[in-house]
Amino acid sequence: MISVDSLKRRLVFIDALRGVAALSVVLFHAIEGKHIPALQAAMPAWLLWIIEHGHLGVAIFFVISGFVIALSLNDRPVGLATTGRFMLRRSIRIDPPYWVAIVMAIAYSVLASMLVKSRAPESFSATQILAHIFYVQDLLGYKNINTVFWTLCLEIQFYLVYALLLATGRGSIALLLGGAVSLLWPLGIGPSLHPGLFLPYWHGFLLGVAVYWALRGKLPWLVFAAYALVILLGAIAHENNFSIACAMTAALIFIVGTMDRLHSLLNWRWLQGLGAISYSLYLIHNPATGATFRVGKLIGGNSAASNALWWALSIAACIATAWLMLVLIERPSTKLSRKVALSVK
Repeated sequence: MISVDSLKRRLVFIDALRGVAALSVVLFHAIEGKHIPALQAAMPAWLLWIIEHGHLGVAIFFVISGFVIALSLNDRPVGLATTGRFMLRRSIRIDPPYWVAIVMAIAYSVLASMLVKSRAPESFSATQILAHIFYVQDLLGYKNINTVFWTLCLEIQFYLVYALLLATGRGSIALLLGGAVSLLWPLGIGPSLHPGLFLPYWHGFLLGVAVYWALRGKLPWLVFAAYALVILLGAIAHENNFSIACAMTAALIFIVGTMDRLHSLLNWRWLQGLGAISYSLYLIHNPATGATFRVGKLIGGNSAASNALWWALSIAACIATAWLMLVLIERPSTKLSRKVALSVK
């Protein structure tokens, strides 16, 4: 069992996982966006396989999210008022960087259509933008302005549903029932739902919650192990790589936690730096990558060496832009969010 005071210290291992997840998604989108075809053809198969599965960084984010949210609400009586303050606090923390990323994505699309004659201009309606601002674009059937935004819609649902389950007064029972329902999708028997609903991914978030509860001694570790194992075996049987990544991430956090290394493992400066900018990096990497490679195409050259050069420059541009967003937007938002008390004394 790990004390809550210990878990409230900086969890460098969790920050490192954030960095790995964000960088994985950045590298993946360079291939998905067909930015490096010549370099891709020259890559060794093992490296290409790793990068092609970089989208699984989202699975890591979902598990981390469950762990961190469970930590933030730990040992705290949760009622409807607390739920409201919690959601307000999360909104102040995550909304401003997200809104800036929306503006950046629109600006890039408009600028690209002006500079590239073969690119058709993309229109953005006021209702589409408004739906994005409130994280409901998928639920309302609007196209995502940036392909990564779909995960934010799910995260908001995770936060709200988890807090409301705790607010029922029978949080443990409600979460056990919720956990049982969440197993339907990794087991391949969950029904098809309206796009944008959280349930098919709910098990990823709950795995993070279960890890936290198990490390705190509030959940028998055998229960956590059984939950993770069912998800893993079901995912393997149905070739569900996303759920496999969720289960493996949760197991890794649990093992490192039981070793009492959450505060020290992977405390490498560059990786901690990536962890610090991971949210902004995730939000803005697509337009930053697209803009960099657009310049590369205008200059010319499509060899493996040229691809490698512009890929490196695009990663540098993503990191620099994310760092600026961290300093100018994220840190002030985080500082302001902490002024919202979760409970009234």
